[in-house]
Amino acid sequence: MSLTTLDSMQWSGAQRSFRGAVYSAPREPAVWKQTITWLLFWPLLCLIAQQAPLLSGPARTEAFYTQGAAAGDTSDYHLSLYILVSMQLVFFLSNAQKIIRQVRQNPVVLIQLVLVYASTIWSGNPGNTLRMGTELLLQTLFVTYLCVRFSTQRLMKLLVFMGTASALLSALFALALPSYGIFAGYGGGAWQGICAHKNTLGYSMAFLLTPVFFIDGMKRSRKIMYSILILFVIGMSQCRGAQLCTPAMLLFVAALRFHRRLKWRESVLFTILGLLGAGIVLAAFASSFGAIASVLGKDPSMSGRTDIFRLVWQAIQERPILGYGYGGFWSTAPQAERIGLMIGWKELGYSENGVLELGTQLGFVGVSLVVLMFAQAIRRGAKLIQPGRRNPSVEWFLTVLFLATLYNIDGGLLIAYYDLSWMFILIAYMGLARETLKYRAVDPLPSSLPENHEWQLQDQREEWAPAQYLLADRTNASPKAN
Repeated sequence: MSLTTLDSMQWSGAQRSFRGAVYSAPREPAVWKQTITWLLFWPLLCLIAQQAPLLSGPARTEAFYTQGAAAGDTSDYHLSLYILVSMQLVFFLSNAQKIIRQVRQNPVVLIQLVLVYASTIWSGNPGNTLRMGTELLLQTLFVTYLCVRFSTQRLMKLLVFMGTASALLSALFALALPSYGIFAGYGGGAWQGICAHKNTLGYSMAFLLTPVFFIDGMKRSRKIMYSILILFVIGMSQCRGAQLCTPAMLLFVAALRFHRRLKWRESVLFTILGLLGAGIVLAAFASSFGAIASVLGKDPSMSGRTDIFRLVWQAIQERPILGYGYGGFWSTAPQAERIGLMIGWKELGYSENGVLELGTQLGFVGVSLVVLMFAQAIRRGAKLIQPGRRNPSVEWFLTVLFLATLYNIDGGLLIAYYDLSWMFILIAYMGLARETLKYRAVDPLPSSLPENHEWQLQDQREEWAPAQYLLADRTNASPKAN
């Protein structure tokens, strides 16, 4: 897929003035766009894989997951980590002022970072907390760079390009380099491709599938081919969680499109019925979980996860407010060692649930910050999405949040570094905040708007994605695709 045409947005009208600010269409050389895309390739690929592909060594064996370093794993991640953080730092420095301003406009994100660094005070391993906090900071700044550097449409096209590349590379690893691309934790021949684990591959592909439904200017045939490729890789990963979450996400996308066709009162009724239906499905799922698990080839304990959930919850209750420090639980806490001994997995280093994992690290305060983030984002999305109007950016952000919620039931990570799902959550949160700001700030426009344009706020040097659909109630123009 060529990216030289990611966004050839031009408008000969040159400028319009809104509230004293001058907007114009930015014109970037195609070569520069291509260069930026390939510079972003490696850091994005590492986030998708949760490791440095190939450099991190062959697929880890069952002995590694149960014994850790004692199993003799000799791969050195330091070089690849240094390369990744160096590139992230360079991207931050290239747009430092805009990135800092964007973070300040999203105080919940800033408070999360402050809490992470403050947790070195009560962490059992302050050195590890400081290191992981720094990696989280650099990833947050890198994600913010993506938000301020690209319009939503360009960012979605970039992610589709990365989805295509990572899916094809995963197939190549599985077929040509099976010692790297086939999951070796246990039998079954599941693909892990370029990723650190088969579940990582499944969920990464699920998140990378989301933007294709909301991209403008992409041929339907290419969207179908891309979707088939991603769904095939999800199937080959044998990740049951991703195989359940992906159909649910597709139903959510279909519901958004149906909602768009309704009138206001019909949309309210549809939303209420949808929530009731979801509640009934969840209740039925919970009551018949054992039978459903057996159909999926799992035991009712979710391969021992329920025991981990129970023991981790008991550990959280011992330090419920602030937790054990960011990265300070599994590495040093006696409670973590006790959990490993009780379930017979001495090297366990993960709670198998995003909320519980965050609870061990930052306690009730950390979990509350994430809940607040989701609540703010959903409230903003509910205000922006309206019947009869096509809001592709807002619909994508809401789809990401829906998938992330499902992901963090049977796994997931929150306030996490080196993780694709948290990158998507941050993009959705910041994107909805930006869309809300645009809706509040823009004055009435002329009745005729050019297609395929992109505004740039010259006095603050900020890119604004097309927003005809947000202005439809202020003009007599028909809503257009953004």
